[in-house]
Amino acid sequence: MWMRHLPWMLAIAWLGVRIFLGNAWDVDKARNAGVLLNILFVLLLVFVGINKQYRDLRGAQSSFFEDLKACMKPAILYVVLAVAGIGVYYGWLSNDITEIRTARIEQFNTMMSDDALRATFFTEHPELSAKPSEELMATNKENIERSVSVSTAIMGGSLALTFIGFMYSLLAVFFWRTFVRK
Repeated sequence: MWMRHLPWMLAIAWLGVRIFLGNAWDVDKARNAGVLLNILFVLLLVFVGINKQYRDLRGAQSSFFEDLKACMKPAILYVVLAVAGIGVYYGWLSNDITEIRTARIEQFNTMMSDDALRATFFTEHPELSAKPSEELMATNKENIERSVSVSTAIMGGSLALTFIGFMYSLLAVFFWRTFVRK
């Protein structure tokens, strides 16, 4: 019974922890902790799913794909809920996107205004040396505003968490069928 609600509880817990960490830590540390917490919750759900599958079978046989489905179902539900939480957090509850954009733009602009750093940049990117610094700063700002957004956080989170859920499910089923079930 509680297994049906576990993905919901973990997604709400993730959002609560992420809000707390967003207020307590700097943006990068809080984001990394949120990512690791998502991975941990997916892993937990996968192993709880396979454990429940074998506990419910009580000695009966199941196929590899039935076991995979038992792992993936709660993991994918959590992924959907976590991605919704990511959208809520970055869209309405925090200004992390703005802070990340501002920091990256300022970092590049500082590099372009410092002669030594600009020379190093042009050494690493000789194809850009003909362009004026102002044009490079404007291009950088456009690229950052396009790539650092709520929609990219949602897309990246959904792709990464889905892939992680699938891979952990495959590994869990293999592990369970090879070592635990015997």
